[in-house]
Amino acid sequence: MQVTSGDEFISYPKAAYPKTMSMKSFYIDRSPITNLQFKNFLDATRYHPADTTNFLKHWVNGKITAGEENFPIVNVSYEDAKAYAAWESKRLPTEAEWQYAAQTSDGRNWPWGNAVKQKGGQSKNVSSTLTLVDYGEPDSTLCNTSSGKLYPVGTYKKAANPFGVQDLVGCIWQLTNDHYQSDTYEYIIMKGGSYYKPGGSWWYVQGGPKPLQYRQMLLRISPGFERNNTVGFRCVKDAE
Repeated sequence: MQVTSGDEFISYPKAAYPKTMSMKSFYIDRSPITNLQFKNFLDATRYHPADTTNFLKHWVNGKITAGEENFPIVNVSYEDAKAYAAWESKRLPTEAEWQYAAQTSDGRNWPWGNAVKQKGGQSKNVSSTLTLVDYGEPDSTLCNTSSGKLYPVGTYKKAANPFGVQDLVGCIWQLTNDHYQSDTYEYIIMKGGSYYKPGGSWWYVQGGPKPLQYRQMLLRISPGFERNNTVGFRCVKDAE
């Protein structure tokens, strides 16, 4: 397993995983959890988080916007995601599980292989703790290359990897169950990049599609801070 990351103003775990490892077989959701799936969970459980700040703020009066039923769920916290997963008798994937399910056994850089429309390779040192790497620009028929507009899961069917897993890059940042403490900071590892790439400052979480080995931290400050328009999740289940 190999991982890359950009910012280092907070230290990522250096030895979270060995370079060579094994894991038990598991199932993974083909696509991220959708608005409709999350609504079914709410209807069945009456789940109500203690801190409701930004909870499902993209819904209107507690209802899904018409036509967005199959959009990925966003504006949920780590606890919200774990509650949903438990209801489905599933769990959030570890970073290693997400990455293996995405890269498959050949260790590809992108769901469709290693090819990108425009090659990258250059890096920009913004500061001693932030290096922005140009990973290249994928073909826009294979994933959202940062249009800023979310879309239904399964839209980019050609980008499904050999395992049949979809919406791995350029969709939403996807929460894993890797939760770390670094000095005074708590954070969760996310994967995949997102449909939105901020342009106002280098210090925002960088969006756009990211290679499958890329990792990004989500700081744990409060549930309301974690909930935003670019973060969602998918689940896994141990194979019986």
